[in-house]
Amino acid sequence: MKYLKYIFILLFFSQVSCEKNKQYSNPYLQDVSFSRSINMDLPEYASLKFANNSILVQNIGLKGVIVFNTGSSFVAFEASDPNHYPSTCSRMAPNQFTCKCNCEDNEYSLYDGQQISGTGRYTMKPYRITQSGNTLQISN
Repeated sequence: MKYLKYIFILLFFSQVSCEKNKQYSNPYLQDVSFSRSINMDLPEYASLKFANNSILVQNIGLKGVIVFNTGSSFVAFEASDPNHYPSTCSRMAPNQFTCKCNCEDNEYSLYDGQQISGTGRYTMKPYRITQSGNTLQISN
């Protein structure tokens, strides 16, 4: 009986001390499902073969998808500024290693999607990207 008391105490403290991973969902950007292949042998995507180059792929995601070659891998982010609702000026365009929103001058790193300057608490919305030869598959 006395061991049962210690077991309950141990279980109680193990449950209380565990920190749950909090994930914040972005209230500005909704989830949309899509899948798109990009062939880097085509002239419009050929710049992605080289490190530190990026392109804006339109007609997928909410406002398009920015694809960036980090030099060691590829990343894909939603082109809409994550810190306000999508609007006519919220589409960001890549500019070397960063992208900037025309509405509020929020600027983000294309390496990891973190905000460099401006206001807001959300990072760029990442999308899944896989490489098979010279083909990139982007999806959500």
